[in-house]
Amino acid sequence: MIGGRRDTNALRRMAARWRGRRVGLYGGSYNPGHAGHVHVALTALRRLSLDAVWFMVSPGNPFKDAAPDMAPFDARLESARELADLHPKLVATDIEQQLGTRFTAETAMQLRRHMPTTQFLWMMGADNMRSFHRWTKAEQLIHTLPIAIFDRPLYSRVGLASRFATRYRRARVETPMLPKTCPPAWSFITLPRHWASATEIRRQQGLSWAGEEDAV
Repeated sequence: MIGGRRDTNALRRMAARWRGRRVGLYGGSYNPGHAGHVHVALTALRRLSLDAVWFMVSPGNPFKDAAPDMAPFDARLESARELADLHPKLVATDIEQQLGTRFTAETAMQLRRHMPTTQFLWMMGADNMRSFHRWTKAEQLIHTLPIAIFDRPLYSRVGLASRFATRYRRARVETPMLPKTCPPAWSFITLPRHWASATEIRRQQGLSWAGEEDAV
């Protein structure tokens, strides 16, 4: 954003660049980004026939904003950029900051508005299934984008028994069909387990960002 307003020229350039492409939106805090994110992204590229996966770094997460170890946005974006450098089809983006959106459903609607010829899918881990019904405008999101849900250690059983999975059980489709299915549609994607955890990385590195945030 420039002067508190969206840079419409930048959005037009993005729309032209991604015209006719299929893009997975992998939103998250990236606090920090880690090998597990890459593992999921590469699986998505292959299993969903995507042209790219965007590591979409959230300016703020309503479920995590109060966490004392939440890094500043620039540090988290840089973390995602380091991951994106590992593969030509991975892209780190601050698009939510550019759009001025805070909630996923709002971001999805704005992307559909500004980039109508790009086919977007939402990507998330199975741990999000149990809280999905509490997301702001969750109903709007699932009716806006197909959703690819990736198995995570210890979360698959709880996720598949969640309110989300129960309510939208008839919208579940086989993975190859997901990009071709109009929402509401979701698929549960199993993949070889990867135990990377941002929480564990922060613990091992002794990272605490509270001091930096206090200084801002």
